Amino acid sequence: MCLVAGLGVAAAAIMLAPEWIATVQIESSILLNALFYGAIFGPMALAALAGGWITGALPTAGSQPLRWASLSFASGAAGLIVAACYAWLAGSAVAGTGATLATGAFFAGAAIIAGQVAAEELFFRGWMQPLLARHAGPLAAMIVAALAFAGFHMLGGARAPLTLLNLLLGGIWFGMLGWRSGGLIAPVTAHFGWNAAEQLGLGLDPNPGIGDFGALADWDMTGAVMWGGSGEGLNASIAMTFVLAALIVPLMLKGRQGDHASGTAPAPAGTTTAPI
Repeated sequence: MCLVAGLGVAAAAIMLAPEWIATVQIESSILLNALFYGAIFGPMALAALAGGWITGALPTAGSQPLRWASLSFASGAAGLIVAACYAWLAGSAVAGTGATLATGAFFAGAAIIAGQVAAEELFFRGWMQPLLARHAGPLAAMIVAALAFAGFHMLGGARAPLTLLNLLLGGIWFGMLGWRSGGLIAPVTAHFGWNAAEQLGLGLDPNPGIGDFGALADWDMTGAVMWGGSGEGLNASIAMTFVLAALIVPLMLKGRQGDHASGTAPAPAGTTTAPI
């Protein structure tokens, strides 16, 4: 029941917040973005923390957090760049003309993106996945949490079948990272690396153009829809499918040393995990 209530809170937030934000009159695009993301992801984070406290499933940072954070962030950012390169080789990624960089907006955007991905991972991989793993095992928990993750984005407007497949694969990748590392740091930093590279690095979201935070470069996805030439951009690209599959396979093949009851890998001897 607690999990159902949490999902209800998350669904209500993503369906109702945009309508409410549309009525708010704020001149600053940065503040408006902060309010928009806060209205959607704030309730999700609170629901996860409250649910974790009630069910005894509060998230942990995981083992070797600095190592996992650096590796996961690098794999997220590199994965996004490789996917964009595939699309470029297919002729579907072209240089745009909208690249701008305002330092204040850029760092505000990084902070907002960090809050967004932290809330999502706290909900889906920090609370839902370990809670489900208690009863169904880690593999089923990862798949169900990934399906809920894709469904959440579908409520937010994702519609293309390839986008939903990529969201499912992304959820499985984040879930594998959470399970392998034993905590939340790895999926949060991987998710942040991917989103930051997409929005602030290459300016691929929104497509075409760049967002209110600016970007280091402006690349637009055009041409064949299967390579990202649609409003959903790289999310609806087969290039993203290839990269996510390549990121998932090594984690699946690596010898699994985990607590199958909790759905997370135990910390190596001599290390501890700390609540986030």
